[in-house]
Order: sequence, then structure tokens, then C-alpha cells
Amino acid sequence: MGDDLGAAAVERPSPGAPIPRQLPPIPAHFTSRTAELAALDSAAAGEEDDSIDQLPAVTVVVGPGGVGKTALAVTWAVRNAGRFPEGQLYADLRGFSPETAVPPEEALGAFLRALGVPPERVPVELAEQAALFRTTTAGMRLLLVVDNAISAAQVRPLIPASSDCVVVVTSRLRLDGLHAEGARFVDMAPLPQEHAVKLLMRSVGESRVADELPDVTALAVLCGRLPIALRVAGARLASRPKWPVARMVAELRDERVRLTRLSPVGEASLTATFDSSYSALPPHAARLYRLASEHPGPTVEVGAAAAAVRVSDYEAADGLQVLADASLLEEIGEDGYRFHDLVRLHARALPDDERFEVVPRIADWYLHRMTRANLVVIPMRWRVSTVRARYEDSPPLFATGAEALRWLDDRLLDIVKVLEETFALRHDELTWQLCEALWELFLHRKHYQLWIRTHETGIAAAHRCAAAVAEARLRCQLARAYLDLGRFEAAESECLKAAELARGAGSRHNESVALDQLGMAAQGRGDFGRAVEFFNESLVIEGELGIDRGVAQRHRRIGEALLQAGRGTDAARHLRLAREIFLEIGDVKDEAKVTVLLARLDAQAGEFTAAKQQLERAAAVLDKSGSAVYQADVLLVFAEVAELEGDPDTARRHLIKALELCRPVGGLRVEWTQARLDVLNERDRPQQPESAAGEHP
Repeated sequence: MGDDLGAAAVERPSPGAPIPRQLPPIPAHFTSRTAELAALDSAAAGEEDDSIDQLPAVTVVVGPGGVGKTALAVTWAVRNAGRFPEGQLYADLRGFSPETAVPPEEALGAFLRALGVPPERVPVELAEQAALFRTTTAGMRLLLVVDNAISAAQVRPLIPASSDCVVVVTSRLRLDGLHAEGARFVDMAPLPQEHAVKLLMRSVGESRVADELPDVTALAVLCGRLPIALRVAGARLASRPKWPVARMVAELRDERVRLTRLSPVGEASLTATFDSSYSALPPHAARLYRLASEHPGPTVEVGAAAAAVRVSDYEAADGLQVLADASLLEEIGEDGYRFHDLVRLHARALPDDERFEVVPRIADWYLHRMTRANLVVIPMRWRVSTVRARYEDSPPLFATGAEALRWLDDRLLDIVKVLEETFALRHDELTWQLCEALWELFLHRKHYQLWIRTHETGIAAAHRCAAAVAEARLRCQLARAYLDLGRFEAAESECLKAAELARGAGSRHNESVALDQLGMAAQGRGDFGRAVEFFNESLVIEGELGIDRGVAQRHRRIGEALLQAGRGTDAARHLRLAREIFLEIGDVKDEAKVTVLLARLDAQAGEFTAAKQQLERAAAVLDKSGSAVYQADVLLVFAEVAELEGDPDTARRHLIKALELCRPVGGLRVEWTQARLDVLNERDRPQQPESAAGEHP
């Protein structure tokens, strides 16, 4: 302490010392960042934490290279410079420059000299410099911008002693070590789309591109909404006044040249920016960066990353966090990460012979994970893929079917991308197995557009590798989507092809499924007699194969068709037999679905109390299934019971709730439910007197 006081007596800047004004000018075309500027205001004012009011306000602006961290820090600093009459200091620590990073003693020496300390009085050793800096700045109101820092150790000595000072640090790393200095953190992402478009238009000239807004919007997307890329693209267009924006859009659509086009020689470029971040990575994170970039989907989760590089989940999690801390990945969930589009292109351009093995590794990981999820959703389902055999004696991966469906639903877009990439790379066995493994999710959550798209791809893959049994299976799965959508001719076409393939391959099980779904198509067209014939043919095969669950399902199908045909007594016999078998084999979900049908029979017989009791029991099971469709089916029968009881208000409430559940899913149920609701509303609408009705045109 004595040394500090002695230094203060000697080195305190004299009243006539020049006031440092080191801030760079605000960058041209600075756009948006209202929320980030407000966060800097809040941090500088110490609004978030009164417990550190004796420390200088330190804020770390974190984000990937090229996102505009320096522009934000400088813009905020220039706008607030008047609040710091004793000076504003700036240092570029070049932490991510190809040149050597600035050591803290070099930056600190420059600060001391700027504050009026004679050069000969600036100590050589860092500890002595830091002590003198604290003494010199005590009680001062200073603003410091510390740009491009690579570590907390590089920044820590540059923090003044006065609580009236504000320090803004920029870095691609989180610099968690500065938390002890009371640092707050402001995360920067690419510009919002509308602001990225605005930046481009200001760069090129709004009048020039006023008629090309769709192309400007596309260009902003191709630039990844990164300010550095947007400025480069804008500069190229501004220097080529005869170019339409569409020409640059066409150039940048080619991923092979996109980074090159956005990286002009002799200027700060995207490639150089990403290269410097990459070169600072430890070897294990650098390898993960190169290989995980081959993941075709939008989200890289820990397990998939571990599969990509063949390491443990723990090692993959550590590597992903290193990349996130380096702002090369964005953390989007508990164990999910995302590449920025341009960062992904950079990672994929780095040489690594191992990258060609990555997609099948990731696909195989998803296939095994999906299979384990499906074994919880429908444990007894027959599958063509042999992967399930590996997990028959394994503990379940998910606690409930709803939890398993939630995992499948959350990963659907990633799975679709992986499936399509495996097909493009001609890994056909993996492709059709991934497609087959989507059945449980699509059966419960529908996603009709993706259902059809993935199955067209899966069928092509199975056909290409001459997997006839798999092709038949996938054609049946596709047919089910067409059945749900009321496209009965398309469903019949797929089922007839599936039946032919199954017979040729000797797959009785697939033949049975095809017959079952041909029955569903006939039922959908109102031909209940033909439907029962198909169901009976399928029932015989299921019995010959000894598949109890299949036998029960066919009895349920026959019972439902007979119920629709008005043959209640015959329907009840088949439905009760189906329920008995489902109970014997422990299939509580399918037993609940049969119970819903039996409740309809009770209601039609006037046994309303019994019907509602059965529906309550079924609802208790189906509400846990994770399927909005199954929940809606229960509500539709509740509505039917209420109508038969003469309670239209209760019926209407059930129908409205059912419509809310099945509308996001789509399909025929939405049409049926809306039609029933319309009929109910029309029936209860007061009729106008004829004379009054005639008065209206």
C-alpha cells in the first residue's frame, strides 16, 4: 500500500496533462443493436448488481468473429464519451490476430503514458505497472475499450481502481475468469434479418436496390447476417454499379466459393477471422470442429458429436463447450449446439480425411437412439431392421412413451437431414432403417409433409439396394399417411405394391399389413363389407404367424368397421375379443383405444354412465401417450355421448377441445370434427321469422 501511495505522490498526472481521447470513430453504416446498446447502458450503470458498486463496471461483449463486437463497443463508447471527462482509452489486444497478441504490459504501458506518466517512469515489470495504474486511476472517471481479448489474464491488469470507471471488453471467448472482477456479459448474435437487409441497402444505396428487395433479402441470408460479410457484399456491389443484386446472390449460392467471395484479398476477411479462431483451439476441439461440421442437421447434440469423432459423451461435451466458449458454436439447449452457416463452411473447408466417415457414424447413432425410443413407445411392434435385437434385454432409455416421443419430435428436423444426406451418399441400408424408425413418431404426431417426403426417400433407398421386405414395409408406412389424409387411391396403390413385394419375398407379415391397410382404405370409402373381408384375410395371416397383438388389432379393425356399418352386436363381439387379448399381452394403450369404441356402443345403447366411465379409464391412459390424436379421439366420443344425452353445450366444449388438439396435426379428423361442430352450431342457432328473413337482400 505504501508503494502505491508513494507512486501517487510522484506520478499523479498534473492538471495540465493532456486528456486521452483514443476511441476510434463510429463505423460507417452501424445498424441496429438496440438491445445490446441497452445492455451496455445497464451494465455501465450497475443496475443489475448493487453488491459490486465499489468496483469499476466491466462488461464483456462476446460473439463470433465478424459479428460486430468492436463496432458495438466503439459506438457505445463514443456516444457515452461525455460521461468520462478525464479520458477514454482504447487498446486492440489482437488476441485473435495472425500477429502475436499484445501482452498486457505493452497495453498497460501505453495507457500509463497516455495518462501523463513520463515514459521513463513507466515500470518494466507487469506487477509494478499494474500497481502504478491503480494508483494513477484512483478516483478518476475513465472509459476503457479493450478490444479482441483472448484471456482474462490479458485483461485483468488493465482494469482501473476507480469505481467511476467503465471497461468494455470484446472477445470471441467468454472470459469467465473476469467474473471475479464483477464482469457482466453481453452476447452478440448475427443481425436480425430486417436489420441485415437495412445494412445492405445503406451500404449499396437504397435507391439503387429499391426494386430488388427479394434479392437483397436472399443476399442477407447468404451472408449469414454477419456484419463483416454484409459489408463485404455491400462494398462489392457498390464498386460494381451495373451489377444487379441477383448476380451476387447467384454467386454466393455456391457454397464452394461463398467464403472466398466474402473474403477480399488484403482486407479483414471472413476466412482470416475464422482461421484465427480455429488456430487458437486445442487439438481435440479442433478435430471436433472439423468433423462435427459434417452433421447435416441444424442441431449438434452431445451424443451425435461423440459418434462423429468416436469419443465418449464426456469428451464430446467438453469439446463442444470449448467451441461454444470460442464463439464457434452457439449453445441452444442443455446439450444442443448450432453452427453459424458461414462458420460451418469454414470448418468443412479444412482438410481432414476422416470427415467422409462422419455422416454414416451420425446416422448410425440416430438409428440406435430412435430404436430405443421406439421400444418404449410401442414395445411389441414388428420391425424389419435388426437393430432392436441389440436392446431387447437392455433397460429402457426413456421413462415413458411420451418422453420418448418428445425426444423424437425435438430431433425430427435433424433426423430428416441426416436421412436425406445418407441417401445422397448412397448409404441405402442406413437410409431405409432411419425411415422405418420414424413410424412411431409419425403415427402419434403425424407431421404429414415430412412423413411423405422421408418415405419417398426411404422407399427409393430400399429399392436401390434391393431390400424388398424393407420396401414393402415402407410402402405400408407411407400408405398410412395417405389413409389419414383421406387419399384412399394413393394408399391402395402403395398397399398393392407392398403386397406384391411381400409375396415375392415370402414376407407374410408385410402381406398382412398391406391387406389390413387395404381394408382401412375400403372403410374410408364407406365399403364396410369389403373392409371386413380384407381385415379377415389379414387376421388369418396374423393367427398363422402367432402374433397375438396383430390378431387383436385385426379384431379391433373389424369391430370398428361393423360399428360404422350399424352392426353393433357383431362389432361388440370383435371389440371385446380384441380387448381381452390386449389385456393378456399387457398392451394398455391399444386396450384403451378399444375401450373408446366399446364406450360408443354403450352410449348408443343408452348406457351413458357406463360409457363415460369407460372413456375416463381410456383417457387416463391415452392422455399419457403423447399423441394429440388419441386424446382427440376420446373427446370426440365424449361429445357423442353428450349429444345423445341432450347436452349440446357439453358436446360443443368437447368438440372445440378436440379441434384444438388435432388442428395442428391436420388430416381427416380436423374435417370430421369441424363438420360435427358446424352441424351442432347450426342446429342450435335461433331461426329467423320468415317475414324478417325476407326483409334482407
